[in-house]
Amino acid sequence: MINDFRKLYNLYSDEFFNYNKSSVFESIYRLLAIIIFPLLKKLNPNFISFLSILSGLAALTISIFQDESILHILIIFFLISFILDFSDGMVARYQKKTSFHGRFIDGLFDIIVIGFLHIIFINYILNIDNKLFNKNFYYITLLLLPIQHLILDRFSALARWSNDISKSKKIQPYYRDTYLNFVTRLLLDLQHFCIFLVLFSNFYEGDFIIEFYFILSFSASIITLFLYVFLSKKFLSKISNKQDNKD
Repeated sequence: MINDFRKLYNLYSDEFFNYNKSSVFESIYRLLAIIIFPLLKKLNPNFISFLSILSGLAALTISIFQDESILHILIIFFLISFILDFSDGMVARYQKKTSFHGRFIDGLFDIIVIGFLHIIFINYILNIDNKLFNKNFYYITLLLLPIQHLILDRFSALARWSNDISKSKKIQPYYRDTYLNFVTRLLLDLQHFCIFLVLFSNFYEGDFIIEFYFILSFSASIITLFLYVFLSKKFLSKISNKQDNKD
């Protein structure tokens, strides 16, 4: 067991609390994933991914039948989901079973779980009287969540496609860390810091924290959308799709 801990720590040591490669909360979740690794190392990595989304789904289901007073308990379900999200890839590498299918499932479940959290927070906010924004703002923030991932993956796919058919300078599939490394990680850390604050706040303090969480989520989505529209114009507009031109 000690050898497993040592190998895993050495594998990820250059990412721990290195803000150029990993946010603070990513490092925390990864460290916690290493701690629980002995309990999961023999499980199928995709099953661990399933456990992650199941934890988020359980929180959403419980929220339907309970009032806002159990929000702290629901947050614990999501923290478990986040840790499991880092565990599945770790186990896959340990078992030498990494695959693009696993990466697809992992990424898809990540979006769904965060969506569940947004829904729970929206239900909480809509049940209070002193909301900062019109309810449509919260729905738009929820809608932007999958859209930002869609546009990111769309750009990545087209970048790889253009690299295959073009002899020009190769385009990186992902640029968010290149252009907005610090901002991206800071927004992520602030969102997860808000989640932890909700866990330890009283009922009334949670209002402002959740409002701030939505502002951060909205900002992260908008920044991603504008960045990749700009990058598409910069890198893809001058590359001809020869196949479409033939058609």
